Amino acid sequence: MSAPSPISLRFGAGVENQVRSRIGYAFRVFAAIYNYRVVEADSSEAAIWCLYGEVPPQERSSRHFHIPSRYQLRPLNSGAQSLVRHRYAGEEFHLFLGIDKATGTPDWLGEIFTWISSSHELSITGRDSVGRIPYHQMIFSKNGISPRKPYAILLMAWLDNSLRNGQTLEALPKAPSPVPGVEHFVVCSHDIDFYYTTRSSALIRLLKNLGISFRLYRSWSYFSSNSRMILQLLGGKRVGDYLPSLLATMQRCDVQSTLFVVPQRGHRRDPDYQLGDLVSHLSEASSKGFSVGVHGSYNSIIEARTLTPEVAALEKVLGRRPLGSRQHWLRFDRHEKLFEAVEDAELLFDSTLGFAEVAGFRNGASFAFPPYDFEKEKPHEFLEIPLVLMDGNLEAASRTLGENPQVIADEVLGQSRKWSWGGIAALWHNPMEPLSVPKEINRVFWNCAKNGQEHAEKWVSAEKFLAQCLGRYQDAGLMKGARIHA
Repeated sequence: MSAPSPISLRFGAGVENQVRSRIGYAFRVFAAIYNYRVVEADSSEAAIWCLYGEVPPQERSSRHFHIPSRYQLRPLNSGAQSLVRHRYAGEEFHLFLGIDKATGTPDWLGEIFTWISSSHELSITGRDSVGRIPYHQMIFSKNGISPRKPYAILLMAWLDNSLRNGQTLEALPKAPSPVPGVEHFVVCSHDIDFYYTTRSSALIRLLKNLGISFRLYRSWSYFSSNSRMILQLLGGKRVGDYLPSLLATMQRCDVQSTLFVVPQRGHRRDPDYQLGDLVSHLSEASSKGFSVGVHGSYNSIIEARTLTPEVAALEKVLGRRPLGSRQHWLRFDRHEKLFEAVEDAELLFDSTLGFAEVAGFRNGASFAFPPYDFEKEKPHEFLEIPLVLMDGNLEAASRTLGENPQVIADEVLGQSRKWSWGGIAALWHNPMEPLSVPKEINRVFWNCAKNGQEHAEKWVSAEKFLAQCLGRYQDAGLMKGARIHA
């Protein structure tokens, strides 16, 4: 892996301080993904000097690369912006800020900021029945654009090519991986939303699944599988006691993952188990290189703000502090509440930003990034690992769109592999048994995990991803104080 190239960013006199903070953040995230080391604007070390905004001609040089300053401060609750379509290097872009007439180029950094800061969602006031921002009010549904294309990484690729080749060549180069021999990272995870504790609780779950098979999934395979598991349960099998077989199978496939567990039950939609029911399995998982994270309970963000005590409860049982979280049901109502809770709990990552209904890139990002703190006008000190593929959203997309689930999964993963080195999350609740989704959806998980080897792809736990890739972010001036403790 080549050493990161030094790069700097300078602002024109007319660029406001808030804009400087936001654009500087987008610049650092771009640098982290494309292997640049950010240095001070006046550093003689910089190989590339980027200028954002207007600078007097006498202060420019042939080493300067000009980025049009089209980003403007708007109220965070203002309506969604209309998108401008533009083609470059054979790909269609959907731009929030349009094209600068003088240069024929976009404000790459303003566009990147708009995507990864989630600012295009902040004006949405509607919430679904769970309390989440509904997909049908998001920019994808409103503007008829595909969520399966990572628009933020495409903008980074365009910027990187322009930095290196100017306007002479249209190309979208792939971001270089920080780890030799690994071209792409998938952060594998399993949310433990149900686990066998008693025969009666397992029977209730299976009976509910029979109703789901007709009412929601309309799946004969799901009905027959759960009917068969009821007979097995009555015959003495511990249906839902899947962690031992999952760990063994994952090791044979050279895959490790993060297990997210709910530490405290406070709502009927939280799991029935207690941490004590799982402690031996979680200890075994940790000994085999898997990691354990907090699955924030149903009320932990919107109503109760209990993520910090839930982290403490899990730490007490495990004997070590968990590094990250994902919200149960992907449930949060406002980004700032989620991000503040994660930072208050002193976690190093979150993996909640994804879709419940469709597979794809909610922030246009096929990479991990620190979310932006609008109140303090600076990046948060943790990474968001975007959830792009999940058994539930894959089943829903396949059913509603009439598409093969394997084709959908391959498209999402293929887009990430094509442009980036990953750092995206895939979630399957229980790929060993058709308890959460039909067996054909579980089959997609194993196909994708095994096929990753053909693409020099590693399926790893969030902890291992951080250990191997955190330095890339720190070279760009992000997450400077973060440390991974053995």
